[in-house]
This record gives sequence, C-alpha cells and structure tokens, in this order.
Amino acid sequence: MTTISATPPGYGIATMIQQATTATSTTSSASLPGVSGLIQSAVGTSGGMFGAIAGTNVSNTINIFSVLGAGSSSSGGTIQSSLDQQKVTTQTNAIFTNVAARISAMEKGTYKPQADWEKVADYSAQTGQPVVVSLNSKGQVQAVPQSQADLSQYNVQQQSKLQSAMTDIATMAGKIEANAKNSTWLADLSGAGNDLSLIHSGALTPQSSWEQQGALLMETHQPFKISLDSTGNLQVTGQLTDPMTDLTPTQATLLRKAVETIPSMINNNTPTTSWQIDAQNYDQSGVPYYLDIDPITNRISAKQDSGTNITPDFMNTPPYPDVGDNTPLLKQAATFIQNKQAFLLDFDTTGKIVAKALTATNLEKYNNPSQTPSSGALSSGSYMSLYA
Repeated sequence: MTTISATPPGYGIATMIQQATTATSTTSSASLPGVSGLIQSAVGTSGGMFGAIAGTNVSNTINIFSVLGAGSSSSGGTIQSSLDQQKVTTQTNAIFTNVAARISAMEKGTYKPQADWEKVADYSAQTGQPVVVSLNSKGQVQAVPQSQADLSQYNVQQQSKLQSAMTDIATMAGKIEANAKNSTWLADLSGAGNDLSLIHSGALTPQSSWEQQGALLMETHQPFKISLDSTGNLQVTGQLTDPMTDLTPTQATLLRKAVETIPSMINNNTPTTSWQIDAQNYDQSGVPYYLDIDPITNRISAKQDSGTNITPDFMNTPPYPDVGDNTPLLKQAATFIQNKQAFLLDFDTTGKIVAKALTATNLEKYNNPSQTPSSGALSSGSYMSLYA
C-alpha cells in the first residue's frame, strides 16, 4: 500500500487556527496578528495540515474569517493583509495538492480510503457521481456529491443548468454501470470452466461454494451446467438433480435417462454412443461439461462448459448499446465514469459546463474565491466558497 504524505511544507491551516485562540471576529485591525504572525507562532508544533487532510477534529479553533476579514485603512495594513491572505491561499492550495494525490492513489488502487471525505470521494467515483471537495471552517477536508452541494457560488441560471446536467449524468451513469455489470458477468461465465479445470488438476484450491460444488461433481463423474443465479453470482447445477423445467416432459425424461448412464459408463469404460464418447473424453481431460438435447430432433450431445455454450444469447448484447453520451459534456463525464475517476462539474470561460478531474489545479480553481475589484484582497464573504 502506497503511503501518501498528508503534510506539505509549512504549517497547516488548522495549526494556524489553533494558534489564534485569543482572536475573535470583533478583533480590531491593529491588534490582529495576521496569518504571518500565526505561522511564526506555530514554530515547534506538529503540522496541522495532516489533521486537515485526515479529517480529524481540531480543538481550540476560531472562525478563520476573523483573520481573512482583517484589514486596515493604511497602505501598510493593506499590504500586510494581502500577504496574510496569500499565505492562507498557499496553505490551502498545498492541502488540495495532497487531496488530489490521495484521490489519484485511490483511483489506482494503491491507497484504501480511510477518512470520511476519502470514502465519499471514492464512492462517488465508483457510482459515477460528480463530487466536490472543500475545507470547512475548521480547516478540515470535506467531500460531498455535487448534487447535494451548496451551489450558491453560481447564479440562478447556472444552478439550473448544473442540476439539469447532473440529472442527465445520473441517467447515463446507470446505463454505463449496467453495461459494465453485464461485461463482468460475461467474463465470469467465460472463465468459470477453466477455473474448475485448474482446480481439478490441483493447480488451484476451490474458494467459493460454486467452485467446491463443481470440483465435487467432477470427482464423481457427473455432468453439470454453470450459470448465474438471480443476483449474478456463479452457480453449478448437477444434472442428476436438475428438475429440467425448461424442457418438455418428453425431452426431460430422455435427457435425465442419458445423464443417469454417465457415472457407471465412465467407471466401467463402456461408451456406446458418440455423446458418451465425448462425455468420457471431457471427463478424462478434466474439462467440465453437460449433456444437451436438441429441441427439434431430441438428439443428445455432450458440450463443454465454455463461455460460448453457457452464456445466454441476450447477454451478448450490452443492455444499453447507446448510453446517451451525445453531448461534449456527457462524453467527458462518460470517460470519467467508465474509468472510475472522481470528477466535478464547473463552467469554462465560455460559460459552458465541463467535467473536470479532481486534480490539485481544478480543486484550487473551484474553491478559490473571486477577488474584489477595489483592493484585490479576499473578503470574508467571497471566501465562503472555500468552506462550503
């Protein structure tokens, strides 16, 4: 398991908040030490950013808006305020760099989600939901499906477009998931017979119940069919006990009599028909097989439990050949969903909705507040999106 460092250079925003226990939102500009002072006073403490990334509680904290909202009418105060805010931005960006690293590791399977936000981000990626990651007022990382997120940073028209896009993506994600599940079932059926052959030869040890049942039937020279149960799990059905309800009474009787001859025929080495010879060859080669009956001629045959033979015809066509990725946005989202990658929705410079990976750059842009035209400094109001 690859370890992702949760503590970037410098001191975390949670540590800065901890050092400001005497400040309040009513502190005057002259008395507020600013973020640079908080950083300086944090020397010798452990990196609070680890707690922020891990989502652990931070005690003795204050609302960081008392720091972000501090300003001064003098030019010196304005410069100091800008410097303080820049340092906060640097620290939060470092957190998002670590967040993106953890998300990337989860997608690659080298890191197992542990913190709550990691589990939310991973679940969203697995289910094809756009997800947003931000920091709360304590400097802790939080993740929430974008469909449940606060969209107040967008205007009413943009919010409506985002909600509509997320509805379309949810519908498409369901179709992609159905196709993926069907592909998994096809692969299971295709490889099941070979797995049982390896078990019969001693190369593998049976683990699941269907493998144990199949191995036992092969040891006792019984033909059986491999299929999927109602939940999509592999199962084996010995033909000696199969009720054969899918056949006519006449066909069921003929097939059952043929099956009953197999164990003794193999034990005594007395095949007399072509299907008995095929059955004996399969048995001696350690290949799982079953007996079949032609619905027109009632002719008996022995068939290998191969993917081609045991896969229902309807499964060979995906449930949704067209998943509905008929717009640039849906094509982008479909790629993320198929690759099980976390993504979010945002607007590009032309006003179009786009799907973006949860990279450090995209997280920073999504969370970074707009700057006020008057001073270029971040107001406490504009900073709200970072802690949504």
